Parts: sequence; C-alpha cells; structure tokens
Amino acid sequence: MSREVTINIKTIQTDSKGNSDDIELVTRGDIYEEDGVIYVVYEETELSGMEGTTTTLKIFDNQVVLKRLGQNTSDMIFEKGKRFKTKYKTFHGDISMELLTTAVDVNVDKKQCKVDVDIAYDINISGVFEGKNKMNIRIS
Repeated sequence: MSREVTINIKTIQTDSKGNSDDIELVTRGDIYEEDGVIYVVYEETELSGMEGTTTTLKIFDNQVVLKRLGQNTSDMIFEKGKRFKTKYKTFHGDISMELLTTAVDVNVDKKQCKVDVDIAYDINISGVFEGKNKMNIRIS
C-alpha cells in the first residue's frame, strides 16, 4: 500500500573546472515497499525541465535505481565502485551518459517514516560535460 510523501532532492554538480551548480527539487510523490525494496514514484515538473516524465526510485540497502519514463527516458544505477553506461532519451535525441558511483548511503527510519539517501558520482555526458555530482534525497 502506498502513501503520499514529500520528496526533497538536492544535487550539487561540479564541472571539471571547479564551477558548481546547485539544483533543488521539492515535490509530492508516493512511497511503498515491496519485497524489502523501497519504491518512490513522482511526476517531474516544468521546473525540473522534464514535465511529462514519471520518475521511479528503487532504493536497496546499497544501490539506488532511478528510472524515468515519458518525455525523457533514462535508467541510472548507483552502486558504489560500479560504472554504468546508459542512453538518456529526450525529444531532442539520445545522449550517451556514463556514471561512476563513488558513494551510496541509504538510511531508512521506519518509525519516523523517513528515507535519506546520499549519492556521490562522477558523470560524463557524451564527452561534452564531465563532472562530479552529489545528490541528497530526503523522503518524509
């Protein structure tokens, strides 16, 4: 059974020259647990630039899978020490993306109904952008 939650996602993206950009998204979504895996589902908004896209997070103890369907389609797997190559499909065309996850920290507090996820990863987008990202996801 799912319940409505507030999802706060803050990403700090630092490019290879050391310039950083902070992006924060606060939205409503649904959370449920199935076979020990936590699922969080929310609709992207115009603010994220991905309106018409549904995002699903599958949260395991040491891995997070981010799946987007709709106007923008992508799969991202974050697992410490693992490299992941994917295609990011947009209405402008496909973009190749490579991730190398350097940290995944998942904290679940069932009593408080909170989930905190911290992810750090290196990203390379079609050789056009290279940088380091830190993503902090708070669900309550």
